[in-house]
Amino acid sequence: MTAITFPNALKNGDKIAICAFSSGVDSAFQPRLERVLSGLTRRGYQVVEGECLRQQSSPAKQRADELMAFLLDDSVAAIMPPWGGELAMEILPYLDFNAIKQARPKWLVGFSDVSTLACVLTARCGWATSHCANLMQLHPNEEDTHCLQVFKTLELEAGSEFTQTPAPYYQADAINYATAPDALFSLIQPSQWRCLNVKDNREVELSGRLFGGCLDTLGLLLASPFLALDEFKKQFAPHGLVLYLENAELNANALTRFLISLKLSGILSDINGLIIGRNGASSSPEQQSDYYQALELSLGECLFPVIIDADIGHIAPNLCLVNGATVKMLAKLENTQICDAQITTSLR
Repeated sequence: MTAITFPNALKNGDKIAICAFSSGVDSAFQPRLERVLSGLTRRGYQVVEGECLRQQSSPAKQRADELMAFLLDDSVAAIMPPWGGELAMEILPYLDFNAIKQARPKWLVGFSDVSTLACVLTARCGWATSHCANLMQLHPNEEDTHCLQVFKTLELEAGSEFTQTPAPYYQADAINYATAPDALFSLIQPSQWRCLNVKDNREVELSGRLFGGCLDTLGLLLASPFLALDEFKKQFAPHGLVLYLENAELNANALTRFLISLKLSGILSDINGLIIGRNGASSSPEQQSDYYQALELSLGECLFPVIIDADIGHIAPNLCLVNGATVKMLAKLENTQICDAQITTSLR
C-alpha cells in the first residue's frame, strides 16, 4: 500500500495562497473578502493573492497556470480558494501532475467546486486535502466549532488525530455576503443525521480511507482518468473507503441518475460506508420529499451503511473531512435516527 502524504502543519508566518481556480470574487463581495483575509493575517499567516482572485471569471488556462505556480512554489504552505464555482474541471487538462508530485505538498481547503481539484490532487498525487468551510465563511469573528476546526486541522502534524460530532443545528437561510459582509452563521434549524438503510436500535461503525466531495462534479469524474477511484482504492485504501458526497444543485431525477451510475460503474463496490450531506438543491417540502425518495431508490438496498443529512456541503456547518485520512465513525441508532456519533480522523 502506498502512503498518503500529509502537508506540514501550518505555523505562524506560513504563506497561504488565495487562488480562484474556479470562480473569483467580484467587487460586490470584496468587502467580505477583505474581512476574511484580515482574519488570516491576524492568525499570523502571510497572505498572497492570485491575479484571478478579484475577477469573477478568468480563462481556464490562466486559472490553471496560476494554480500550478502556487502548487509548485515550496514557500506556499496552503491554498485557499475563496469559494467554489462552476467549472474547475476546465483546468484539469492544463495541470502537470508529474511536476506536482515533486513539489512540497500543501493543504487545499474548501468545498463545492474546490473538491473537484482537491479529490484529483488526492487521487493523482497522494496529497491529503481538506473538505471543509470555504474561506469566505471564515470570518474572524465566527465562533462555530466546525469553522474553527479548519484551522485546528491545518495546524496538526501528520499522525495526529481529532474527533468531531454532528452539529445540533444548521444554517437554514442563505447568507448574502454582498449585502452583509460581516454576517456570521445563525445555526438555529435542528439537525438530525439518519441512517438510510438500517432501521433498528443498534450501533453502526464505519471505518476506512476517507474520500469525497461535491457529487455534481465528482459524479462525472470518479471513473475518469483524473480520479480513477478504483486505482486509488488499490493503491491507497486496500481495506476500503468511506465515501462522502453532497448535492449542490442536482434535482431528484439527476441525483438518481448520478447515484445509479456510480453503482453501475462499480464505484460503490467494496466501499465500507457512504455519508451524504444535507441537500443543497431543495427549496420546498415537495422537492425535499423527492430528494429522499431519490436516495431511497438509489441507495436503500446497499449492504454498507448509508448516513444521510450529515454536516457536509452547501448547507452550513461543514465537518472538516480530510481526503486521504483514515476515519472511524461510531453511531448509535434509534430507529433510523442517529442519536450519538463520533467521527475520529487520523492523519495517517
